[in-house]
Amino acid sequence: MIESFKPDPKGGLIRSEGVAGDALWIDLSDPTPEELAHVAEATGTELPAREDMEEIELSSRLYRKGATDFMTLVLPALSESTSHHVAPVTFALGPDRLVTIRYHSPRPFRTYPERAAQSPYDTGTPREVLFGLMDEIIDRLADILELTDGRIEEVSRGLFQAEGQIETQDMRSALATLGQAGALVSDVRNSLVTIERALGFLNRTPATGDGPKAPRALKVLSSDVTSLAEHAGFLNQKLSLILDTVFGLTTIEQNAVTKTFSLVAVLFLPPTLIGAIFGMNFNWMPWLHTSWGFAASLVTMALSSLLSYLYFRWKNLL
Repeated sequence: MIESFKPDPKGGLIRSEGVAGDALWIDLSDPTPEELAHVAEATGTELPAREDMEEIELSSRLYRKGATDFMTLVLPALSESTSHHVAPVTFALGPDRLVTIRYHSPRPFRTYPERAAQSPYDTGTPREVLFGLMDEIIDRLADILELTDGRIEEVSRGLFQAEGQIETQDMRSALATLGQAGALVSDVRNSLVTIERALGFLNRTPATGDGPKAPRALKVLSSDVTSLAEHAGFLNQKLSLILDTVFGLTTIEQNAVTKTFSLVAVLFLPPTLIGAIFGMNFNWMPWLHTSWGFAASLVTMALSSLLSYLYFRWKNLL
């Protein structure tokens, strides 16, 4: 699908389908090869195919070809079920227009055109539109981190404020949620790294006609990215602490079970020894030919277990 956007007098963006000649921003969402070729011909810019976007190396995602700057970022997209999909998005910034190519649906591409009029960045040039879109992407990543932090806190409260023993199913569910949260935080950090590199690339390649606000915009966006990267690092540490605690609780429970079995085995060890001795049936065995021998052996085994039990109670091992 091809959508074009041009500025309106109120500072927002007007959406239209197809390629508009006066568009500042052309967004290609899951384009076919024919649509990609059509936009490339209309803009006079050679656009990368999906295979090129996915196979491109990290060191080659930022480059200039002619008068157009190409930047490939890795952006996550959350679904309604809080699962996420991560895929590359290419930004082709030329003197006259911005072209974006994507094969998934990050929310900023839907929300930014609706809120462009309230954005702190203008929509008069393709570079300003890119700044506004970057700001929307960074805000969305901040929302994702806040959402993930909330999920981690919910799991933490369920685990550490629960009364009594935690059910195995609850533990498995908590570990699955924490694992998904960790994967999402990792993907957000990866996305922030690509955005930070793209902003540095834009700062090194200023466009002709950039106003005095461009350096400040790049500085503000870079500062926001740095703050989010620190927040993501904090969440990673928080996840590690919770996981270590969960595994510690699991180890304690396993040790308690092992201790119980060990004590039971020790309690029955003296009776087992006595029973094994009296079960050898040699003629000279004491009490073998007496009527009370069997009862005496049972009493001896019971007393040995009782003495072992009292000893462990005295040592506070039970």
